[in-house]
Amino acid sequence: NVSLWFDFVGFSTTLGNFFILAVYFLFGFFQSTGGPVGTAVMGNWFVDPASIKNRGLIFGLWTCHQYCGDITAALCTALVLGIGLDYWWALFIPALTNIGWGFITMRLVADPYDMGVITPEVRERQAKLEAKRAQLTEGETLDESGPAPISYANALRIPMVAQYAFAFGFFKLVNYVLFFWLPYFLGKNFDPVTANLIAALYSVGMMPGGIIVGVVSDLFGGRRAVVIGVFMSCLIVFLAIFSIYSEDLSALVLLPMLATMGILVGGPNNIITSAVAADLASHPSVKGNNKSLGTVTGL
Repeated sequence: NVSLWFDFVGFSTTLGNFFILAVYFLFGFFQSTGGPVGTAVMGNWFVDPASIKNRGLIFGLWTCHQYCGDITAALCTALVLGIGLDYWWALFIPALTNIGWGFITMRLVADPYDMGVITPEVRERQAKLEAKRAQLTEGETLDESGPAPISYANALRIPMVAQYAFAFGFFKLVNYVLFFWLPYFLGKNFDPVTANLIAALYSVGMMPGGIIVGVVSDLFGGRRAVVIGVFMSCLIVFLAIFSIYSEDLSALVLLPMLATMGILVGGPNNIITSAVAADLASHPSVKGNNKSLGTVTGL
């Protein structure tokens, strides 16, 4: 809006483009901090044996929140366009919501120990501190803040972290190609409000996807890579059909296809960034360190 109000593009197309790209870069930079932090907090609290056994289900349900945001934004945009308000209201309303949610998040308790809750992870952390305290000589002090956060280099040395990070990069390519291409494609065949609502079905499908992958992988004893591989293999079939026949598909066929593709994409996407990250951060090399999950998730 600033670039339009001050006519940056009229002054210089390069300046206008640079400003918009810079703003989007900042959007991405700050938004990307939410996922790793949220996953790390969840990992701190759900560490008892029952939670670890059902980690896929727990994180699959939890990750639905991001698609609630996608769907709410799509409905908000459709409402703004439908009643004839200026387009910037579709940006202003979510911005106000984010500010309000930010104040709530500031009260989030990240570590159970701060509330006097002793989880197995906290117990292990305390045992390590006691062992270090016993080795102190007279006059030495111990840092009570616990182990230092692991570095990116050490995180990449955890088995399968680098492989998952590399594979996930390609997976996100598929996800965002669909996410950004759908409104464009649908806009050629439907009015903007209808196209926006239909595209929201992709996000609707991603919600049960994470739950399904989580539950099935829990049933297989946490072997999540197998379930993810099956989902991605099925997605290949749907992508091939979509790429060949998308121009000829009716809305009746298109809607269930989009929802199904959302399930096939959302399942692996949700689980890799939550339950899989928590599994990887539980490796014996970082056991008892509650400052590793955020780094692993970020990677």
